[in-house]
Amino acid sequence: MTSPDQPPSTHVDDLGLLRFIQTNEQTPSGALLDGLRLAQAFAGTTVYDPQFCTNFVRELSLARAAGLLEWQERYSPGTPPQMEPFIWLQHISEIHLTIAGRDRAQGRVILQPPPDPYEDDGRPIAGMILEDVSRAIGDTYTGIQLARFLTDSGIPRELVPHHQGETKWQYVFDILAALEQGGSAARRTLRQFLGAWLSDTLHSGPDEVTRPRLLRQLGRQGWHLQDGRMVIGAPLPGMPEPPPLEARLERLTRLHPSVKEVIQRYIPDRLEVAIFEAFKTVNNRVKELTGLSIDGSDLMAQAFGGQNPRLLLADLSTATGQNIQIGYQLIFMGAVRGIRNPDAHELFVPLSDEEALEQLGLASLLMRRLDGVDRKNG
Repeated sequence: MTSPDQPPSTHVDDLGLLRFIQTNEQTPSGALLDGLRLAQAFAGTTVYDPQFCTNFVRELSLARAAGLLEWQERYSPGTPPQMEPFIWLQHISEIHLTIAGRDRAQGRVILQPPPDPYEDDGRPIAGMILEDVSRAIGDTYTGIQLARFLTDSGIPRELVPHHQGETKWQYVFDILAALEQGGSAARRTLRQFLGAWLSDTLHSGPDEVTRPRLLRQLGRQGWHLQDGRMVIGAPLPGMPEPPPLEARLERLTRLHPSVKEVIQRYIPDRLEVAIFEAFKTVNNRVKELTGLSIDGSDLMAQAFGGQNPRLLLADLSTATGQNIQIGYQLIFMGAVRGIRNPDAHELFVPLSDEEALEQLGLASLLMRRLDGVDRKNG
């Protein structure tokens, strides 16, 4: 913004302009209505120095020539924009960044490898999958925004007709289906678009329920996500659908209270950290019950093992009780050695939601067994 006590600067920085447009695109209103309003917003004033207008038009034109910006123009050709910049700005609209422009604004350098012909053998991408993708995208944008999203995401403008008021998902589906039925170049565009959308590297992507479901369906057809694009491979066997996210997270409410307390701040975005904290709680509880100062599997061996265990989980006068005691001793030792210790000394390994919830369930089970132990020699 320009101070009211200072004249507006005539300098227009190209990177600053691209970043300003990117920030504006992320607002609910989307794009400014015309070039003049963009210039006013960028300058922070409605008073213009003729030199500012000239510089602003020059930077817009250079950015467009470099493939960083696009707009619609209603200006009669003949007179260069620099000759009448103030009038020309009023005749351009729908100004938005291209993918290259967005990369430039964010300081990203994208190196595109040459296409590999062995990544596609012409096998179909099921229409049901394209429909699911289309419905998800249609639910995200208005009809006017859909064409911009698709072109900004790498689909050539000539393959993206104007939205004529048809159902939004059907509009997107028709474009994707045409690419799927096209030649190798069109299919490559589709594979790159689907891969980028599923990788969540575009302006929007699938939610955490839709993404794994679509990847499973594609995998059964022999399509796999690799380096941000879909490539062919061996079909994967069908896998049962996991329960909805809400049902999985609802399982957390049934965990042992001590486990719920320590993992609450890490759910649902940092499940690996939650698992580490849960098993640390198990370890600390055993130390508290036994009075031992050691850690890990050695702690569990001394707590539950030997002829006279410090923590009794069953009646050792029976064979069944002895088996229960030894079995849980090994489970406690394995849990801290195989789950807690690797996370304590190495980078966290990403887990699926289901695997993470199962490990938290194990920590909860161990805590409940500790609630009912009979302490000996503690």
